[in-house]
Amino acid sequence: MNIYEDARLEQTLETLSDQIGLLVIDLLIAGLQQARRQTHIFQEFAEAKAETANQDRPF
Repeated sequence: MNIYEDARLEQTLETLSDQIGLLVIDLLIAGLQQARRQTHIFQEFAEAKAETANQDRPF
């Protein structure tokens, strides 16, 4: 049996390929969202640190 002649197998492989593609896209999106949240948190810490550094100076 030639695997390229089996229509059912071809359809299964195509579906599997589509699902893996969607999984990769979902993982990329999740990673980007996490990086964005961490960047936002870091910016808040940096702003708070800058504010306290400015308050320590009397002039």
